[in-house]
Amino acid sequence: MRRVRVKICGITNKKDLETAVDAGADALGFVVDVPKSPRNVSLDRARDLVEATPPFVQGVIVSVFQTFDHLETLCSCLAPDAVQLAGTLPRDDSIYENVGSARVIGTIAVNDQAVSQAALSLAARCDAVLADSCVPGAYGGTGLPHDWAVSRAIRERIAPTPLILAGGLTPGNVRAAIETVRPYAVDVSSGVEVRPGIKDHAKVRAFIEAVTEAAYGL
Repeated sequence: MRRVRVKICGITNKKDLETAVDAGADALGFVVDVPKSPRNVSLDRARDLVEATPPFVQGVIVSVFQTFDHLETLCSCLAPDAVQLAGTLPRDDSIYENVGSARVIGTIAVNDQAVSQAALSLAARCDAVLADSCVPGAYGGTGLPHDWAVSRAIRERIAPTPLILAGGLTPGNVRAAIETVRPYAVDVSSGVEVRPGIKDHAKVRAFIEAVTEAAYGL
């Protein structure tokens, strides 16, 4: 058995946070300064949620890279374990001068085109790469899957940098996704919700159980 980690993303309230922790989530994602996202929370709310995240569970700030000053403000105010960034990241490792002790997860949008070279470049300057579905005008949380064979190729290309798989995952398809891609971790948001920003607690538990069951075959 090879353990596959789980991040429950788009947490907006403490009740959902507690349910995800109790179900066995390894990490929780809090969307900050992404106004288009229905899961966006204020800086103050994000601080409360990060502080409520217990030891041994990672608190991850999810945002879009804007400027170094903006990034430094997020990380200094929230002190997350990791920061997950969409958008265009600097082409060198200067980003680490602005994140404190946080790990950096770079996001790549997967489409039908060859993206492995872009992923390799991203992997060279980030602690992990998150592969999400490519949807114009959106940075994630769309509920749409992509071709997992492409993500598998990315995972093989960027090794040993960890690949996190996202995009349209649900309790019903995550096992197949894991068997195909064999990622370091999986990331889910809309696939375990009642409505955008509010989690379905039964689906959260079912998702984590499905991941655990899939890991036994790896």
